[in-house]
Amino acid sequence: MAIKLIVDTTCDMAPNELPDYVTMLPVKVYFDSEEYIPFVNLTIEEFYDKLSKAKELPHTSQVNSQTFVDVVKPMLDNGDDVLILTISSELSGTYNSAKIAKRELNTDRIAVVDSKLVTFAYRALIYEAMRLIESGMPLNEIESSLNGIKEKVKLLAVIDDLKYLRLGGRIGAAGKVLGDLFAIKPIITFKNGIIHAVSKTMGIKKGIQTICDLVKSANVDMTRPRILGHSNCLERCQELRDKLNEITNIQVEEITAIGASVGTHAGPGCTGIVYFEA
Repeated sequence: MAIKLIVDTTCDMAPNELPDYVTMLPVKVYFDSEEYIPFVNLTIEEFYDKLSKAKELPHTSQVNSQTFVDVVKPMLDNGDDVLILTISSELSGTYNSAKIAKRELNTDRIAVVDSKLVTFAYRALIYEAMRLIESGMPLNEIESSLNGIKEKVKLLAVIDDLKYLRLGGRIGAAGKVLGDLFAIKPIITFKNGIIHAVSKTMGIKKGIQTICDLVKSANVDMTRPRILGHSNCLERCQELRDKLNEITNIQVEEITAIGASVGTHAGPGCTGIVYFEA
């Protein structure tokens, strides 16, 4: 008996980054009536190209309950336990779909965890889930551990263009810090599964400086992943990495791109860091 892990594409991990025991389900992206599946017929580069030309904001789907049933049942039949770790329930109905599937399959061999996160913050929690699975921890203990540790996952990012958050209706409390001046860039985080603004700066460079200052004053758990992310702005992300090294001496383990499901709402030019609080 083994534990299988199910995640979704909003973690922005390519399938070839995942071990065999992890299954990634697609959160589809629609430009007008055209359907795209991340990492299948839509690369991250293609997405931002389409986004820049789109007259209307693309929309994303959720993973439905029948898809979960179809994927999970063969795993159960094979004698495996199943951990489902989803995008924040505040941003997608995928978590509720997974809960419906669990009720339909009617077994305690399925654990469903709402990450309360998205994109590379969600990725960081997936790494933790993989570590616990590979340690041999039982399913119920993994579920409890993830529900505890997810509150310690911290994301800080600077948004370059809030047009996409506004259009997508995902701006949440970030709207409180917005002005009409183009140069104002909010620093955002996740709290209780939704976007909140923690600060505002004049320009991207000051935004990067603010992120570094906030990280410097934080109690970062250096035993867990530290990840940088960006939406089609690698050089800006590398600037953040270099500034972090200069100010905090924190070595970042990887840089990843923010994909279609989240890039739809963040837009291009966003960069930030994810870490675990000690």
